[in-house]
Amino acid sequence: MRFIFKIYKMKKNRVLLIGMFFLLISCNKLEVYSKFDDGFPENRWEQKDTKIYDFTIDDNSKLYNITFRFSHIYDYQFNSIPINFTIVNPKGETQIKQIDLQIKDTSGKEIAECSGDFCDLNYKLEENIKLTKGNYKIVVSHAFQGPYLPNVLGVGLKVEEIK
Repeated sequence: MRFIFKIYKMKKNRVLLIGMFFLLISCNKLEVYSKFDDGFPENRWEQKDTKIYDFTIDDNSKLYNITFRFSHIYDYQFNSIPINFTIVNPKGETQIKQIDLQIKDTSGKEIAECSGDFCDLNYKLEENIKLTKGNYKIVVSHAFQGPYLPNVLGVGLKVEEIK
């Protein structure tokens, strides 16, 4: 009888595990595009190293969020950093955005989610925006005064459809 109970318990755990796996997979269905560049030698984002993100929108009836992702070493030495975005839409029209990416709040506390020595900051570049069908290109660079921006682990871009 104990043997049958153990088999039942093992099957129940497997079903739970498989269910959780499919739940996690289904959570990403709204993600249209995601790319993260983390190949910065010595954690230095060189001034001349622009990052290019190309993605396609297939459904212009939906709303989207575009999120810039910035990962850095814990206890970053700057409170903010200047980031430049050049957004090219399917018609070839260009929009330039310059932001001062806040790394710390007014009390000096990290804004990013940190785990150990690694911090991930997500900045909504565009929120609840209607995008036309077609190919987009977003070019990202920094305007830090110096040959490189130190202690950068990676940068990326994520485009999500709003349900």
